Amino acid sequence: MVEKANDKKPTLYAPQDFVMKIFISLALAGLLSACTSLLPTNQEQSLQPWKTFEAAKASYDKIEPFITDLDTVRTLGFDPYKTPNMRILNHAQVVQAVLPQPIQDESLIPPGIYQCIKAREACQGYYMEPNRLHKKRVGNFMLDFMNFKRKTITTGWKFGALIVIVGDRVVYKQWSGSPNIEEETLQRNPLGPFQGSGSSPGLYR
Repeated sequence: MVEKANDKKPTLYAPQDFVMKIFISLALAGLLSACTSLLPTNQEQSLQPWKTFEAAKASYDKIEPFITDLDTVRTLGFDPYKTPNMRILNHAQVVQAVLPQPIQDESLIPPGIYQCIKAREACQGYYMEPNRLHKKRVGNFMLDFMNFKRKTITTGWKFGALIVIVGDRVVYKQWSGSPNIEEETLQRNPLGPFQGSGSSPGLYR
């Protein structure tokens, strides 16, 4: 008696199985794209009345040495008693901040700083550095989460100003700043979450 060979029919997937596979694939794709939004961001800013670099510079430009008085300076926002994070410098700190040490040629000393040196305790400086920085981590979420690779984009601005006052009058001013900061930092850790284990903190700082 000859037995008939069993014919193996190809496995057919039910329509609901096919739909489920598509749904899972789309869900995974959506999850991976959403992971990028889970990367941390950081907003760093000093509390001050200026929202932009241009606004801070515009207030600074209204100050004229030997003309602008102290009340006007404070009205423009340069008031250490109302504007946060402003420093008051004594005459020695002002001289140290402006002049190279030691002074080789006294004829190169700006007139306002020369008055500050003579006035001593009657001279003071207002120094501030308002800024707005936004730091955002970008890239692959899993590599970032496991500390293998972290990429940070920093954008924003900084403005620094020194205003020197003798008595009730501005005698000197100077500024510096970065109106358009855009920096990219890339950190790679081959050992991922184990990077730096066993070493003392701050060893490579």
